[in-house]
Amino acid sequence: MIFLVKCMFFRNIKITKDYFSLVKFKNKYLIIFIIIDLVNVLVSLLVPYFISLIVENVTNKLYNISFIFVIILGITYLFNKIGSYFTNWCYANFFKEAYVEVHETLVNSIYNFDEEYSKKISIGKIINSSNTDIINIAEIPSFIIELSIELVKLLVIYFVFAKQSILVALYVISIDLIYYNFARKCNEKNTFYLKKQRNYADKITGMLSQILIGLKDVKSFGIGDKLNNKLDGYRKRWQESYFLKRKFYFTRKTLVGLIIDFGKIILYFIMIILLIKGKIQIAMFLLLISYYDKAKDSINDIMGFDVSIMEEAVSLYRINEIINYGNNALKVDGMIDNDDIIGLVEFKNVSFKYNRLPILKNISFVANPNQVTTIVGKTGTGKTTIFNLLLRMYKVDSGNILIDNVNIYNYSKNVYNSNISIVNQKTFIFNMSIRANLSLIDSNKKRQIDACKRAGIHDFIMSLPKGYNTVLKEDATNISGGQKQLLSLARALLTTSEIILLDEVTSSLDPNTTNKIITLLDDLKTDHTLIVITHNRDLMKVADKLIVLNNGKIECIGKHMELLKNNDIYRKLYDA
Repeated sequence: MIFLVKCMFFRNIKITKDYFSLVKFKNKYLIIFIIIDLVNVLVSLLVPYFISLIVENVTNKLYNISFIFVIILGITYLFNKIGSYFTNWCYANFFKEAYVEVHETLVNSIYNFDEEYSKKISIGKIINSSNTDIINIAEIPSFIIELSIELVKLLVIYFVFAKQSILVALYVISIDLIYYNFARKCNEKNTFYLKKQRNYADKITGMLSQILIGLKDVKSFGIGDKLNNKLDGYRKRWQESYFLKRKFYFTRKTLVGLIIDFGKIILYFIMIILLIKGKIQIAMFLLLISYYDKAKDSINDIMGFDVSIMEEAVSLYRINEIINYGNNALKVDGMIDNDDIIGLVEFKNVSFKYNRLPILKNISFVANPNQVTTIVGKTGTGKTTIFNLLLRMYKVDSGNILIDNVNIYNYSKNVYNSNISIVNQKTFIFNMSIRANLSLIDSNKKRQIDACKRAGIHDFIMSLPKGYNTVLKEDATNISGGQKQLLSLARALLTTSEIILLDEVTSSLDPNTTNKIITLLDDLKTDHTLIVITHNRDLMKVADKLIVLNNGKIECIGKHMELLKNNDIYRKLYDA
């Protein structure tokens, strides 16, 4: 028994440490909860004692004393219930703060994710953890405290038995030990299958998320049945895991519970014999039988709390896995806080490998302020990698990337992020009003209007019934792709970045919108450094500088007409 309790103790100590390494704040409500709960549980042990005294005094016709103990019993019940109310009130106050802290920590870690996170952590797991798992860990401190208090309560009960008879106490402890051993095995199996159940739930959620994102393709290709077949596989495995988890749960509650029940039958025989021999009084007979039930309840509570702790620990470690991934991702935060950046970008002999595969090979170029520098090349030549390196998502293997002749990794996070921004080919707009989307960057209404006018989207916004208060659907599906791209450019202008990266911003846009963007770029370069990745001929023509990539190397640098005349690779790219 001592060994098993010791194993449970050290396991739960580790879970407690891991929980409070996640929930770091100190909270008075948790301390008050512990004190009141401990007192409350110990008071509950007085109830059988007072009942036995009432029965004994009634049996001996001492009715006045019986009435006194009835009143005391009533006060005990009242105190116990009021104590229970305040323990719950205190714990609710504790966890409402804990939920906010854990959710904030998890979301902040997601902001640090690199481009490869989906290979390690599924979107389904992230979504489930941000909701279900954070709620699931709510009771970990409560369960651990309750379990500890139940152990104290159990020791008090064993002490009462030992005071009457060492042999009876050893018998009760033996029954509890056998019960605990079988119940513990059921708990471990229960937790094992819970983990599997949660993993399959992640896969189901992740697949459903992908179906929603690609719903148009699902419909147009008619692949719903095939996707359902894949989901059926996950659902069946979820069913199996759920059933086996429940099987070990109800096995513990029913069949394993027979050990305690038959142990009580034998205890009745023992106690009756002791009563016949005059070794105990009727009041003690009633008290010990009641305490045996209390011991059974305590063991059940301990097992229940133990399995709940293990189940909630599954959620705790799922959350920690996500947070640790974010915390261990590349984090760059230099010491230079100088925000007076002009925007001169230079790559000096930069090489970079991904999964040991060379992507960039000793490339060097300069992107000047007040110019449009355009990077062109076939898919897979390293164009996007250049942007990822500029965004400090990775570190170069060799060479240096400089902004204003300072290594980019030496700038502080705040300064660097405020001076470089990107407009992606597939930019994302949030399910909120146009005003709210822009306010995520800058809440000043005048600057929002100025940015939208400069981006050429203001007139369209004002033509909408609610203007800037128009609510956009998720990813702005209720406006056109061109309007969405112009809105993204307006959002980038609000950042006050000196350097703007534009990744295939004219892809799939109509010629009219493309011309708007080209005109806008000509305006923006007057006070920005613009670096553009494109396959668009018109953007190639107007670029101040073209950088042609080929197999991770710079093939040539120049202007459109010069390269068209002198370089075969550029000519083929342009013709393609």
